[in-house]
Amino acid sequence: MKTVQLFIACAILQMAAWAQQMGPALLEISGDVPHPRIFQEQDWKQLKHTSLSATNAHENKTATYSGVPLRDLLKEAGVQSGENLRGKALATYIVISAADGYQVTFSLAELDESIGNLTVLVADSEDGKPLAQTAGPLRLVVPADKRPARWVRMVKSIRVVASPSAAK
Repeated sequence: MKTVQLFIACAILQMAAWAQQMGPALLEISGDVPHPRIFQEQDWKQLKHTSLSATNAHENKTATYSGVPLRDLLKEAGVQSGENLRGKALATYIVISAADGYQVTFSLAELDESIGNLTVLVADSEDGKPLAQTAGPLRLVVPADKRPARWVRMVKSIRVVASPSAAK
């Protein structure tokens, strides 16, 4: 019996060490997607980053943000786009959640380049520096929004939801 207990204790310690090496998940994409994704910090760094200049009206500050466009992250998860975005898929929406529970939504159509073409960046730096702890490690930047209510700080997850009424 002690051998089994020792084996279980060793297995738990190995799993804990592995989880520490992996680090906490930086971002999770889940929901109605063909390829759910969990990005660790090293995965995130491999993604193609882009920069944009935007003014946060709440802070009355213009900055250059660098990160990954939300539409590129959705493509990574296999979400339909372009000419393939039609019919019931047009009722799909995206829920962005922060570490503190704050949530905002976007329609898939407003983000698609062929329909709404709204630019939304999941930023990891501001003016060449990592985001402040109170804003990061990831922050949503939505330059076209007049009021920055959807500039989510401490982004943790993206959930894609196919509208239940569209399935009927």
